[in-house]
Amino acid sequence: MSATININLKVPFNEKDQAKSLGARWNAETRLWYVPVGVEIAPFNKWMSSAPSVSLTQTACESIAQAKADINISLDDEMDDINARLRAAYELNEDAF
Repeated sequence: MSATININLKVPFNEKDQAKSLGARWNAETRLWYVPVGVEIAPFNKWMSSAPSVSLTQTACESIAQAKADINISLDDEMDDINARLRAAYELNEDAF
């Protein structure tokens, strides 16, 4: 499975070259190695703090993405309904003058 988010790793200094050769990248701000999006995560298992939390994090990200899509669809429908009501009210007011 490829990483769908950047996954932080706990890489000892003496293993940094190995992690880098597998595709890990260094984040100078956090001072951590990480698996970038799109890179296979299996080779990095030994440096992950706990594999289940990574799976939960990826699942959570996928759930959040789906929720955002659902909210956008719902909001679009609501905005269409509001616009239709405003248009009807405006047309009704125009007829009154």
